[in-house]
Amino acid sequence: MKLRTTRKSITLILFSATLFLLTVNLLINVINQSPEPEPNETNLSSQEIDSIFFHSLYSFGLLDEWIKETKNSKVKSAYKVKVPADLSIPVILAEINKNFWGKDVTISSVEKDFSGKTILNISKANIIQLKSEFKYDKGIQRSAGTAAFVIEDFELSNDEDSMLLKIPNPFSPLLIPSKENSKIKEFIINNDKIYLLLLSDDISELKYKLKEGFTRKRLKSSLLSIINAFSDASFFVIDDKSDLFLSTAYSYLQTELTKRKIKLVKLSSLQKLEYEDVNQLNNTFENLLIAAGVEEGITFLITSEGFKKLLPEIERFRKIGYKFVHPSETIIEDIITAQD
Repeated sequence: MKLRTTRKSITLILFSATLFLLTVNLLINVINQSPEPEPNETNLSSQEIDSIFFHSLYSFGLLDEWIKETKNSKVKSAYKVKVPADLSIPVILAEINKNFWGKDVTISSVEKDFSGKTILNISKANIIQLKSEFKYDKGIQRSAGTAAFVIEDFELSNDEDSMLLKIPNPFSPLLIPSKENSKIKEFIINNDKIYLLLLSDDISELKYKLKEGFTRKRLKSSLLSIINAFSDASFFVIDDKSDLFLSTAYSYLQTELTKRKIKLVKLSSLQKLEYEDVNQLNNTFENLLIAAGVEEGITFLITSEGFKKLLPEIERFRKIGYKFVHPSETIIEDIITAQD
């Protein structure tokens, strides 16, 4: 099977998009230890070619009304496909090629003009079986929401956790103030990730410890130590089920953080993903993501192990138009104000 293009631009875009997908898929394969599929030479019928073609389009969330069948006496199947502006035609072509890999067909594509309009031919025995025109349409868009992930047990000593920092998927570790985490957060930032800082009863180091019985002078000393060491945290998160939150000390801490324009959110504003097996994790994630709708973003709190198991589902929903961003883009509405 060969892919031929007439412009360098589509080749470069396709290469970049493919490299991105290969990076994510490589990590998924390492984590799941799943072998690469063997090629499967298949004598495809016209109906099967159509089926694989449509499956490829649906995997990106394209709607039936964007796919129009056209009359063409020279081929068995002909279509015009409208593509929303947030989706790259070369990425669709890469998916079609992947799904036909090992099959007895030849795929060729030609970019017709600078608008990106592209003609795709799927041939068998040198006879075109399916022809499709892809063209961008600014008037359509995929209806999908936005989500972010916070990792609650990130450890730099864990090799797989360190690998997560190398993938392009945005997520943010949730750190507890400590001397060790003051070093870890530098590594996180150097890998173009952001982190959140958790204020709770679990702060063990005396320098950073926050407790109701402390005087205001002692509370302020600990808080300033935390701020000085972790001033580059995207958000501070307060465990609103902790003794600290329920104490009179919290009111003082909130006032001091607000005064310094430090963003503070409640831990309960993050949607925790708990599960007993992978199927339950995937189902819970899908239900919550869809229920969040298009207008409101959702921020998930998950373990590093759970996040790694969820990577294939994240990529599945990304393909159909869902956006996965840093928590700074999804929890902005949950910031605690001075009146809260």
